[in-house]
Amino acid sequence: MADTFDRWIEWANNPPGQRRGLPSDVHASVMSLDREDRTDREKVNAAVEHRAELRRTGRTAWIYLDDFDRGTQRTIGDPEWVKVFASAEAADRWFDKHDPEGVAWEYEIDGGPRQASVWIFLVDEGSRKIGDRAWIKLFASEETAEKWLEQNAPSGQSWEYPVED
Repeated sequence: MADTFDRWIEWANNPPGQRRGLPSDVHASVMSLDREDRTDREKVNAAVEHRAELRRTGRTAWIYLDDFDRGTQRTIGDPEWVKVFASAEAADRWFDKHDPEGVAWEYEIDGGPRQASVWIFLVDEGSRKIGDRAWIKLFASEETAEKWLEQNAPSGQSWEYPVED
């Protein structure tokens, strides 16, 4: 019986256009690994299970970058700069109404399960590398964000964004 690793390798080794569908959660989990680890059965299966556990316990959120408004670039801190969704399904419902071609990326939340809001920190506020796991850091509470900032980025700032269900 094929495991997640087998499905990943089959998908990765077929040329584009000849690939059977691969669930986005599997793709995201494997792509979060370093390139050399993506061919390690144990690491791939563990990454997929870890991400599934984070999802089950409310420790992930999906981020949609909405940084342009009629030709004006928004920046972090602007209330409309990103949309934060509690699930892929919540993001899909919003996309159906507002941006059918939109894409949200899943990120882990530090400090516990998500609440009504998350606090966001960017290493580089000018960066637009959404999808890169190092682009953004999410926190479950303001206290968790402040503690992390004190230890890792003393001059950094975090911003609160509501989570849409």
